Amino acid sequence: GRGYPDVAMAGFNYEVVVGGKTYQVSGTSASSPVVAGMVALVNADRLAAGKPSLGFLNPAIYQNGVAFSNDVTSGENNCAASKVCCDEGFYAAKGWDPLTGFGGVNYKKFHDIFVAL
Repeated sequence: GRGYPDVAMAGFNYEVVVGGKTYQVSGTSASSPVVAGMVALVNADRLAAGKPSLGFLNPAIYQNGVAFSNDVTSGENNCAASKVCCDEGFYAAKGWDPLTGFGGVNYKKFHDIFVAL
């Protein structure tokens, strides 16, 4: 089985350029492309080494998540950036949790593990 998220990344105030204008974005709209970029860099190195691209990552993430992540052990997502809070939400904890998955990706470790697969 699996849960979501699988991993986490900082997702606050990323600068993006759209139509020549600079904006700041936050949330999964910011953090998901960062992880996708990491995967693209790993795939480029795998292809250069004569290996296939990674394809579906989830089995490898769940086999190696502890080895390439920085565990996030505190925090919650029941409040929005606007300081509006809800009664429901998820909390970070030691190990995998429903707020940050395995935690923040350590790119060097992620790269080394996933290129070696």
